[in-house]
Amino acid sequence: MRQLVYISTGSPDLTEDDVADILATSQRKNPERGLTGFLIYNGRNFLQLLEGDAAAIEILMEDLRGDKRHNGLVRIEDVPIDVRRFSDWTMRRLELSTDVEERRAQLTEWLPDGFDEKVLRTVLNFASLN
Repeated sequence: MRQLVYISTGSPDLTEDDVADILATSQRKNPERGLTGFLIYNGRNFLQLLEGDAAAIEILMEDLRGDKRHNGLVRIEDVPIDVRRFSDWTMRRLELSTDVEERRAQLTEWLPDGFDEKVLRTVLNFASLN
């Protein structure tokens, strides 16, 4: 099992309805793919954490590369895991405060203990972007 984090940039014409559709599609399809995780959208960029079987993640990554609602997809972290950290989250959107310090506090509260330190640092650094 793997935990993968990627970032991408939303297309210039991306709307909140588009983001809601991305989330709804993930929540509908991820259970059959055996994927869990979360999505953060800061108004310009996405960060998504996925966990599950490596083959299922790769299939999804290919689908995501073809999605015109975002571009510049870059893998940031890809680590082996023994235990899912987000087993109850088919895909959860983490909507962050506009205050940077409050964002970090929100994530610290939401994210589970035992999180890979590099992955956690990546997520917290992304949350610090304006």
